[in-house]
Amino acid sequence: MKIKRPLCTAAFIWAAVLWLLGRTGLDFFSFASPDPPIKIEKEKVVATGTVYQKDVYDSITNLYLRNSNLIIQEKKYPIENIKVTLENQKLTDSVFQGDLTAVYGSLEQIPRASNPGQFDERSYYYPRKVKWYLEGMEFQVIRKKENQVLYIQSQIRERMKEGIQKAFGEEKGGIIQAMVLGEKGELGQENKLLFQIMGTSHVLAISGMHLSVLGWGFYKLLVKMRLSVKAAGILAAAAMVFYGELTGSGAAAVRAVIMFAVSIGALLLKRTYDFLSALSLSAILLLAESPLYLYDSSFLLSFGAVLGLAAVHPVLFPPGKKKYKTNLWGKVKKELDAGIFSSISVWSILLPISMYFFYELSVWGFLVNLLILPTVGVLLISGLAGGILGLLPGLLLARAGALPGILILEFYIHIGKSVQKLPVFLWITGKPDIWQCLFYYGILAGILLIKKKGKRIFAGKLAAMTAALCLLFLRFPEGRLKVTFLDVGQGDCACIQQGKDVCYIIDGGSSTISRAGQYRILPFLKEQGIRTVDGIFVSHMDEDHVNGILEILEMIKERKTGLKVERLFLSKCKETREQREQLEEAGKKAGCEIYYIEKGSEISSGNLKITCLSPENQEMGSNEGSQALYIEMEECALLFTGDIEGEGEEDMISLCENAEKRCDILKVAHHGSKNSTPDKLLDVLQPQAAVISCGEENLYGHPHQELIERLNAREMQIYETKEQGAVSAVWDGEKIRMTFQYEKSVIE
Repeated sequence: MKIKRPLCTAAFIWAAVLWLLGRTGLDFFSFASPDPPIKIEKEKVVATGTVYQKDVYDSITNLYLRNSNLIIQEKKYPIENIKVTLENQKLTDSVFQGDLTAVYGSLEQIPRASNPGQFDERSYYYPRKVKWYLEGMEFQVIRKKENQVLYIQSQIRERMKEGIQKAFGEEKGGIIQAMVLGEKGELGQENKLLFQIMGTSHVLAISGMHLSVLGWGFYKLLVKMRLSVKAAGILAAAAMVFYGELTGSGAAAVRAVIMFAVSIGALLLKRTYDFLSALSLSAILLLAESPLYLYDSSFLLSFGAVLGLAAVHPVLFPPGKKKYKTNLWGKVKKELDAGIFSSISVWSILLPISMYFFYELSVWGFLVNLLILPTVGVLLISGLAGGILGLLPGLLLARAGALPGILILEFYIHIGKSVQKLPVFLWITGKPDIWQCLFYYGILAGILLIKKKGKRIFAGKLAAMTAALCLLFLRFPEGRLKVTFLDVGQGDCACIQQGKDVCYIIDGGSSTISRAGQYRILPFLKEQGIRTVDGIFVSHMDEDHVNGILEILEMIKERKTGLKVERLFLSKCKETREQREQLEEAGKKAGCEIYYIEKGSEISSGNLKITCLSPENQEMGSNEGSQALYIEMEECALLFTGDIEGEGEEDMISLCENAEKRCDILKVAHHGSKNSTPDKLLDVLQPQAAVISCGEENLYGHPHQELIERLNAREMQIYETKEQGAVSAVWDGEKIRMTFQYEKSVIE
């Protein structure tokens, strides 16, 4: 039996083999922690390598080194590619791609995500062959232009950036740099958010669409210049390879370059170009070079989009089936239908991938893409023209080349701001399970493979697809009660979930993690599919308990997220009046109801009851007047103690003793300080497990050894967020199951 499209079959088999090898834990096929080439006795090392990528931001610069070595006692030890972060003021010498450099600093493994939903640096960098991170303290260029090709590319990039900025200005120039060069350092958070809200973030990435437009545009230009088909094809393919390298050689760019080269080869050899076979070949080659691309969102989105156009579109919308009139309206309708059918085909493949990696969807993305996508080609060409003309003296030619792009970008920004004002613009979906995604794709594949027609067949296909979509959006609670203690560095944050409908947050802040609200707390909520937080309890006004909450409220007010917060539960304390009023004002602007609670206050939701045990009055200091919250659901109980101490702690102990309150899990007070959680409290509560929220290498030495000894003396289970990442307690009605993100791995 002859296999149709053997490359497609080979690609699926190859992906399955790589997945199975990844399950074995082998370094090359998995995300296992790398071993250093030599035992490192000290934290600080000297690393050398050739710069192959440079990303400049407001205050820091990231350099990526290949052909890297550790220099220890004048000996070289080869090591995988390194990401180096340097403060801009420490870059005393100008450095470019291709320069051989030496950096002194702290070497670490690329970290894993310490919370569910958090951006996983390891999942992003490992497919790109970067396995080490070095925070640079001293920097030196050993030899300029070590790699001439990389150096030339860097010079072209720098000149193009200058030309684009000259032609488009600062704001729009940042968008064009991202689209044309893959440079996102000057994109700006506001513009990035607008494209996210519109569901058009793919426009900002160097994608296959970008290279296809430019590649075929360049080829047709060469043909019109009377070059032979062979010469034009070879030059266009070479130009695309160079451009792919220039823009960073991402998965989408490499895929597009390979497919373009195959299409040119088919044209020159006068062979039929098979879209799916070319796509499969590019997948095989990319996964052979880096198997971990199999788990990479950029790889999956790029290949998924092309697969939608190549496999779904011809089946659902067969070409030539629908006839159009030859008048103007007929032509417009044909183009409109083509856009709609293409979007549906791509969306059918990308929907589970987008939900799995990003946990939310643009509500209006489908319609916005219909408006935007027809203009992307013109925008790209205008961006390149403006960048090239910007290198010439004078401003007139540069602005003339950039004018179409400027007008299109104004159109994009206007649409984005209009969508942002709509009542609903981003829909939090949560992260589907793998089996839900596989079930969806199984149903979709079945629909595509069934060739029979008829009303009953169509109705069956429609019912099956509807069921698959409904199942994809369903979220199944892990237990009757789930409490997650998030890793926010030196700070506190916990999320309480009852089933899938009730959610409360206790604290949210950090003194060591920048923008913990935006990058740690909010991603967790989105990953869990939480669209509405019923209430946020703020134990007291210290920054490491509240600044993340302020971030989230500010994002809600400025319509940067689809999350809603119903209520804020605060406590009065005279010495933190100013901070409390600031939080109260932020809450009101975000649409929250404000409640003040004290000893004896109760909040109930079904079987879940939250009782405030402290503070008794507003005369207490900030720490001693922390909210102490007793969480109970039938036979399961937890106690949250904030930073309580002194008189407040004594009152809480007395109350627990008199009311005979026990708890299964104790959230240890004050991040595990020496004097927190005394023996008397442990005697009264008799907890089975203790959770300590603190940051790695914090200045306070938390948790203190004396506290750990007190807990160990009672043979309690001890969980630390700095060691294990997010800690979750799931109660199923009979027992509590404790899980955690990871166990800390250390360079020895």
